[in-house]
Amino acid sequence: MAPIRFSTSVSLMFREHPMLERFGAARAAGFIGVEIQALDEGDPTAMAASAKAAGVTVVLVNVPMADFRDGGPGLSGVPGREPQFEAALHRALDAAERLGARLVHVGPSRVPIGMSRPASVAVYRSNLEMALKAADGRDIQLLIEPLNTVEFPEVLLSDLEEAATFVHAVGVDRLGLQFDIFHTAMNGLDPRAAFAAHLRSIRHIQFSDAPGRHEPGTGSIDFDGIFSDIVASGYQGWVGAEYYPSRRTAETFGWLDTLGARFGQ
Repeated sequence: MAPIRFSTSVSLMFREHPMLERFGAARAAGFIGVEIQALDEGDPTAMAASAKAAGVTVVLVNVPMADFRDGGPGLSGVPGREPQFEAALHRALDAAERLGARLVHVGPSRVPIGMSRPASVAVYRSNLEMALKAADGRDIQLLIEPLNTVEFPEVLLSDLEEAATFVHAVGVDRLGLQFDIFHTAMNGLDPRAAFAAHLRSIRHIQFSDAPGRHEPGTGSIDFDGIFSDIVASGYQGWVGAEYYPSRRTAETFGWLDTLGARFGQ
């Protein structure tokens, strides 16, 4: 059994502060690890200095996703956008090294209008192969994550089984599964059963409550149960709070006082 190491997003959370102040705010809230989903919000060198000054570890960064957050197709599995994905990937790998992050999330994409899913999957596979080669020799592991089809009906990767197939095709030492409790629940799965089924592939965990994607206690997810399972499993990675705070971020950590005290380090 291993206690949970909680990290927090400084992209979705702590937005009451300028980017470079969010690292200190996260540390003041009790976190020793942070995630950066949006590299565009700051300069990696400056962010690395702020993280170091705050005494927090940058756990993970995302490969920039172009127009995905605005409803566009994104990059990772989009025919015709392979050069843009490669440029975004190298930017993320370089930023990760500067920040000391050992995990890089490849990022989602949508099946573009007028294109077939098989064509998008083929590009996604090819981009993953290129990304794995680019990450060779770096102290970095790439991650992929299925999203939910309620919020993202055209998303390319939504099925946990399919994601696990991608992971095992290349080996869990090279590619890992980013297991998001929120997306899993929104897809109609039992997060506890899904976690148990895919534990061997999981290299990072994220959470928020469902529905709503706010802090634990605002939805219906059994966090007591899933956190108990994570501890009992011996999972050694980080567990990241990645939610949209329902009010000021500092006011949403009741779960950290209770669940964090029970299950965390």
